[in-house]
Amino acid sequence: MTPQDLTALAENCLTYKLKPEHFQKLCSLAQPVFFQNGHQIIKHNGTDADLYVILEGHANVLTDDGDKFYDASAGTVLGELAFLDAQPRAANAIANGSVYALKFPAQELRKAMCSDHEFGFYILANLTRVVCARLRSADHLLDSLMDNAHEAWALRD
Repeated sequence: MTPQDLTALAENCLTYKLKPEHFQKLCSLAQPVFFQNGHQIIKHNGTDADLYVILEGHANVLTDDGDKFYDASAGTVLGELAFLDAQPRAANAIANGSVYALKFPAQELRKAMCSDHEFGFYILANLTRVVCARLRSADHLLDSLMDNAHEAWALRD
């Protein structure tokens, strides 16, 4: 990894409160990956559980039928749900332009987390923050949609 990669990863929510030795452990697992425009980073219902951190570029996170959940930009963690629960992927992630990311193979990261419980705790705590932020965002969107639906019905009366 380049010095810029290390800086970007150090500023990422995945590394929040990691000790230097834990940060080095995480870095040792990172695999730089590049995706061309339109390339599928994550496939809905895929059974892999690798985790990604986007360092450069954007990806569209989409439902299986193409509805957009959100735009994943630099700093975004992708693949956290499948990593956490070992269930099939919940969405597609498609590169929107060139994307440079770090891939953390699930099997290797889980093994490191099990062998060092403190490291594992911080990674799980940080991934929980990612999931909570996404849930709060979804709650806000759902509330807005419900408000708009109520307003539309009120106009019909």
